[in-house]
Amino acid sequence: MLTRSVPAFFHRKATSECPFCADCEAPMILSYLEPGKPGFDQRTYTCLMCAATESIVVSISPAHL
Repeated sequence: MLTRSVPAFFHRKATSECPFCADCEAPMILSYLEPGKPGFDQRTYTCLMCAATESIVVSISPAHL
């Protein structure tokens, strides 16, 4: 098994905008965004260290006019 150390700038708390990888615990970046059902987006995140992906559906608020 290949292990890599995580650079110091990766040490931060996970948020809904930047989750951590379930496999290696490194930060993930938003790699794909597509509309879902009305009021929802499907977001796909990719791990910067091991290239694992995770997709989640999130609620989006309507634009305020």
